[in-house]
Amino acid sequence: MKFFYNLERFEDGEYVVVMLEEDGKIGTGAIVPERKEGENYKTVMGVIEEYRHVVELAKPQQFASLSFSLREILPKHPKITFAISAAALELFSKLENMSISKILSCEGLKKPIRLRNWKGETLFAEKTGGVFETLSSSSQDLALSIRRYPKSEMEEVLLSLSRYFAGYVLDRW
Repeated sequence: MKFFYNLERFEDGEYVVVMLEEDGKIGTGAIVPERKEGENYKTVMGVIEEYRHVVELAKPQQFASLSFSLREILPKHPKITFAISAAALELFSKLENMSISKILSCEGLKKPIRLRNWKGETLFAEKTGGVFETLSSSSQDLALSIRRYPKSEMEEVLLSLSRYFAGYVLDRW
């Protein structure tokens, strides 16, 4: 599997896009470093470069175990592991010609519901460390906090995950 990453800019700053490619199909993930949490694109890209070999050696069919492996070796970088696991899931869905909702077994669940004026607790998926970690945190008492990425990176993954929650709230960067 080929693994690429690059720096993109948007009105609020910069973010890192990760791409996994196999047989001409591409899965995409994104990480927006949050300065208030001490993150910046240089550290994100440095961590990705240091551990890229783990991703490149994986097969798209191993997207679930890849997520768990990355979480073990990068416990302090949940947004990086989430972005890579989301990219791997998207790539697998394209290679298998199967929707992400079907892979996550949520086709029969309610459609994603945007919650306006939600007063309850929210979960920021990217901070869980992976797609399956987000699933294991799901609850109808929680809303999934979704932040829109500039080029809609990870949108299908995040909306599919939101079906396991009370709904989703759009959050700002």
